[in-house]
Amino acid sequence: MKTIAKIVAGLCTILLVVSCEEKIEEPQLEASINKELLAINESMIIDFAGTSADNIVVFPGDDMQNYDLRDQSNTGLVVNKKLFTYSYSTPGTFKVVCLASTAGDMAKDLKFATCSFNVTVIDDQTDIERISCPQIIRDEVFAEKYPNDEWLMVLPKSIIYNSREQNISLSQRLRFYIQSDSTKVFVNGSAYSSTTAYNLAVPVDIMVKSNYGTERPYKLYMINYPRFSSFKLAGVTGTAALDEYDYSTYTVNLTLPKGTNVSGVAPEFAVATASDKVYIGNTEQVSGVSTADFTNGVTYRIVSTVAGKPEMQAETTVVVKVAFQ
Repeated sequence: MKTIAKIVAGLCTILLVVSCEEKIEEPQLEASINKELLAINESMIIDFAGTSADNIVVFPGDDMQNYDLRDQSNTGLVVNKKLFTYSYSTPGTFKVVCLASTAGDMAKDLKFATCSFNVTVIDDQTDIERISCPQIIRDEVFAEKYPNDEWLMVLPKSIIYNSREQNISLSQRLRFYIQSDSTKVFVNGSAYSSTTAYNLAVPVDIMVKSNYGTERPYKLYMINYPRFSSFKLAGVTGTAALDEYDYSTYTVNLTLPKGTNVSGVAPEFAVATASDKVYIGNTEQVSGVSTADFTNGVTYRIVSTVAGKPEMQAETTVVVKVAFQ
């Protein structure tokens, strides 16, 4: 009987050991990719909705993330929420490897499943995000984008800097903001140079050529913020006081003899070009004809347009202030 008891006890011990051993499940890896042909900075999305694993890691295949070089310090990226999103900043063909794993306690007995995709990334970037004149004395001035790949740069005729009025040249350096470093820009038929001052007095032709070979033409126009070239009230010429920071506003100051009636006076003014229009509110003003009450100052709007492009406009707000001797 003792022998039988020992045998039964031994069998129970064996069963107990076996029952305590952890059964490690094989990882199930199901992955789908949204597309295998991408532009630079376009999102690649891998969906692991059907995957069952403790961990998922993706090796995108670009610099320092190559699965085949994992023994040479190349690493992968951990996936969260069963969805992986990634974009490439350089063109090329990349082997994307997905690695799913499960493990027992203390990370023992790792079990793996892998799958891979070949992704081709092309640099077809021809989109200009911004254009600027980077050195308007102290400021970087940005152009406004219009339809049909046309841009409008609005520059001041002069600005106040170090307490002095300084004129702004019509020849300016340009800066182009494009996502790809491989994209080439040509200005008026020649390769763009960041140190060249381009003549903005005439429309500028811009051609953008991608690394992939596609081309896209642009046109850059320039216009100055309009200003009164002269402003007289009751025979007295006003003086302009520019705003040091806002190029689209300034003040005209006049000092008149005490007792001058300014409640309904028609000022005489001139603008830089014949196409410039002067308004109070939405009412167009005519020099020497249109009257206004200057008792508390008058605000004018001067609107300038690009020749042949009436939709391209620059506007200046001018406040006329009157003081008395």
